[in-house]
Amino acid sequence: MSQLDSTRKLLGITDTNINIQDVREDFNGKGAGRKKYLVIRAELTYTLTHCPQCGFPDLHKNGHKLTHIHVEGPSDQPVVLELNKQRWRCLNCHTTCTATTPVVKANHSIGNKLAIDALKLASKSLTVKTIALLLGISTNSVQRALDDNIHPHASRKLPENLCFDEFRSTKSAMSFICIDADTHKAVKVLGGRLNKDIKEFFINQYNVAQRAAVKRVVMDMNAAYQLIVHELFPNAEIIIDRFHIVQMIGHAMDQIRVTTLKQLDGKSREYKVLKSLWRLFHLAHPDAKKSRYLFGLNEYSTQQNAIDLGTAVSPIFKTAYETYLAIHEALMDGHPRVLKRLITEYQPTGSVMDTAIATLRKNLSWIINSAKSPYSNGSIEGVNRKIKELKRTCYGFANQANMFVRVYQLIA
Repeated sequence: MSQLDSTRKLLGITDTNINIQDVREDFNGKGAGRKKYLVIRAELTYTLTHCPQCGFPDLHKNGHKLTHIHVEGPSDQPVVLELNKQRWRCLNCHTTCTATTPVVKANHSIGNKLAIDALKLASKSLTVKTIALLLGISTNSVQRALDDNIHPHASRKLPENLCFDEFRSTKSAMSFICIDADTHKAVKVLGGRLNKDIKEFFINQYNVAQRAAVKRVVMDMNAAYQLIVHELFPNAEIIIDRFHIVQMIGHAMDQIRVTTLKQLDGKSREYKVLKSLWRLFHLAHPDAKKSRYLFGLNEYSTQQNAIDLGTAVSPIFKTAYETYLAIHEALMDGHPRVLKRLITEYQPTGSVMDTAIATLRKNLSWIINSAKSPYSNGSIEGVNRKIKELKRTCYGFANQANMFVRVYQLIA
C-alpha cells in the first residue's frame, strides 16, 4: 500500500478519495500510432448523503462508472488513470450522480494538469500535432483543451489610444487587428478587414461615449481606415506610423539609386558604391571621421566620403537622398514645423520621389501628428511578427477560428 501511495504522490494526485489499486503497462492504438502507456487502476469513492439535484438525503449507491483519464506523468511515457468512479441514485428525484475529483473536470478525459501543459506548449507556438505527440493524447484533445481555456473576446473597455493594422490569416484572407497602444493588449481580431465589418464591430460593441473618449488612432497610410476613423471616433486624431513614412520615401530613393547606377560603368567606383554600399544611404548619421575598409568599394574610406561619391553622379539622386535624410531627421527627432516645411516646399525633380512627397502632402496633418506624438505602430508590428512566426511554425492554418484562438493566447 505504501508503494501505491508513493505512486499517487509521484503523479501529483492530492485527492485522498482516490485509492490506487494497481499499476501496469499496456499498449493502445494501431500501426504507427500504437503506444505504450502506464496504466494506473484506481477507485474514486467518498460519502455522499444529499442529492446534488433535489437536496434530499435519499441517495443510495448505484455501482461504479469506469473512466480513462490522461494525466501528467513523471516521465515521457504517457499515463492513463483508469478511474472507477462511485455512482449514486436518488430515490426522490430518480436522478443519478457520479463522484467528482479535482484531478479532472466532469465529463472530461484529460487531466487538469495535462491541459495546463498543453496551454504552455501552445504558447511556444508549437503545432497541435507536436503537442499531442509530446503529451501522448490526440490532436482533437489538444484543440479541445485550447478551446476550453482560451476564449477570444473583445476588450470590455475601449482604450484611449488604438493601433490599427491587418495581417494575412488563412489562405489569402486578410484580417483586421486592433490593440491598445499603451498596454499592447488585444482589443479585437476580426476575420475580415472591410470597413463595414470594422464599423459594425465598434458600433455594436461600444457606445457613443466610449468611442468619443478615444484620443488617438495609429495606423499606416491605408486610405480605407482613414475614411471611418472620425466616423467611429469623433474626437480621435489620426497618427501615421513613422516607420511607414520612412519606408515609403526610402523606397523612392532606392528606385532613383537603381536607375542611376544602371547608367554608369559597372567597373567605376561610383557604380560600386551605389550597387554594393546601398545601406549607407539609409544611415541617419553616417560617420565622416573614421576611415574603414568598405567591402564592395574595396578601399579604405569614411562612410560620408562614399556617400558623397555616390550622390555626385546625379543631381536628381542627390536631391532625393538629401530629402530622405532631412525628412527622416525631422520625423525621428520630433520637429513638426521642419517636417511641414520640407514637405510643402519640396520642388519636383521629375522622379518617383515627387509621387512620395505628393502622398505625404495629401496626409500632411496626420504626418505632422507622427512627429508630435510618441505613439507608433511598433507594438502592433511586433504582434504581427509573432503571428507570422506562429503561422510558419504551424505550417499555416486551415481553420480561422482555431488560428484566432492561438493568436489571442499570444496577445491577450
